[in-house]
Amino acid sequence: MIKKLLERFRRDRGIHKATVRIDFFPQDQVSPNILWHRSPDADPDTITLLTLIYARILYELAELNEVRVARELMDFVEQVSQKILAANGPPKRPRLPLGQLSFAQEAAVPAVRTYQAEFYQLHDGIFRLEFRGSLGKESFYLPAAFLMLLQSCLDSLGEEALLRLARVFGRLHAYYRYRRDFWEGGALSGGPTFALGNEELRQEEASPEA
Repeated sequence: MIKKLLERFRRDRGIHKATVRIDFFPQDQVSPNILWHRSPDADPDTITLLTLIYARILYELAELNEVRVARELMDFVEQVSQKILAANGPPKRPRLPLGQLSFAQEAAVPAVRTYQAEFYQLHDGIFRLEFRGSLGKESFYLPAAFLMLLQSCLDSLGEEALLRLARVFGRLHAYYRYRRDFWEGGALSGGPTFALGNEELRQEEASPEA
């Protein structure tokens, strides 16, 4: 029985679209990279990928009893989204306040910490993310990893994709704000699915957070 389940899992892994690797080096140097394996149009896939990673990082923070940090990250990303959408004409590309962190140019030494995510699209169109990384001081490193990846995408996404990303983040925040369940396992799929779609929150769900 277990053997059959494992064989089915292997068959259903789907299309391996991308690998994300975020390396932290000494002297606060960070290298966020997306290696695309199969993507006919990287901008829409980048939006999906960022949404899944963002949801996973919020979940990981909550699992580590860092709900306050998760909420602070949500508040910050919400401000970034509003800045993007507030511009008249082309969307703004905010420069995030990243403190001492900077982008690594060439890594001459091994990374001291690494997060990696594998991005799949299943045959039924559903997306899946496998995420792993180092443990320790996650209240700093997990948000920092996402924000460095986000900054690199803010710099490279096309204008339409950037506007859509800001709207998707807004929808994800609305989903979590009303349902208050980003720490639940189901939110790892439910939140991004709602954010990337066109569904509206049902009236019974749309009651503001206490």
